[in-house]
Amino acid sequence: MKRIVIIDDHPIIRGTIGKVLRADPELELIGECGDGEDGLKMVLTECPDLVILDLDIPRLDGLSMIRRIRAHDTKICILVLSAKPEHVMAGYTRHAGANGYVGKGREISELITALKTVLFGYDCFPAEASSSNAESGLALLSAREVEVLQFLARGVSNRDIASRLYLSDKTVSTYKGRIQEKLGLSSLAAMIEFASLHRLID
Repeated sequence: MKRIVIIDDHPIIRGTIGKVLRADPELELIGECGDGEDGLKMVLTECPDLVILDLDIPRLDGLSMIRRIRAHDTKICILVLSAKPEHVMAGYTRHAGANGYVGKGREISELITALKTVLFGYDCFPAEASSSNAESGLALLSAREVEVLQFLARGVSNRDIASRLYLSDKTVSTYKGRIQEKLGLSSLAAMIEFASLHRLID
């Protein structure tokens, strides 16, 4: 029996997925959580076979969580379930160490198929994950720069970003400058507009 943890801040999402998992005799839901910090502790304590993970979760974002899980355990499967555009974020989650990506607009049956594919040892990413985002400018940014951009666009201070990502204030400022230079953006307002346009923030 495969042991699974769900980390998503929407109770309805957790409840719907949990109901499906409990109906499958080969799967066991051993825990669920609504935020990143507690979710990370649960994962590292329980060591499940699979983590179903949202990207937009409180206290610790999904990309950072993927990296921290990977720093401790390379065997736990990580399947991202996100409302963010697959063609934008799937490649970044793959680079961070995830095993698969499913958009929340997909059918529940597609999630279960992806879940089992990942548990069998195969990666499961949408075809668009390998396509280029050059025309949008996103291809110019590293995964870490996308993380910093998301935080900045949500109004998080440099100091708080540094704390959440275990960076120095100076490093965050450097990332901010790189993002502005790469995207040709001269102000925070322009960065917020870019992030909103590309659905990097809700």
